[in-house]
Amino acid sequence: MKKNFVRFWQKPEKEETIKDSSTNEKMSPVDMAMNNFVKMKEATKLLKASAPTVRKYARLGCYKEYRFGEKLVFYDKEEILNFILNR
Repeated sequence: MKKNFVRFWQKPEKEETIKDSSTNEKMSPVDMAMNNFVKMKEATKLLKASAPTVRKYARLGCYKEYRFGEKLVFYDKEEILNFILNR
């Protein structure tokens, strides 16, 4: 009985990974656009800069800042990467 109990909690030896390529087809245009947005914390990691610096670059027009309410701020990942490459 103990062996069955241990096997029940262990991961299976052969784990099948199914690649679902249909997820992109099922996504709405809004979901696809939101998939490209990153939050402030991720933007600071991409730029390797502090939060005030990220906001300053957005104010200077290097990339756009998308605000949803007072505190929820997103940045476009492609715009930030283009800014890094063209700097």
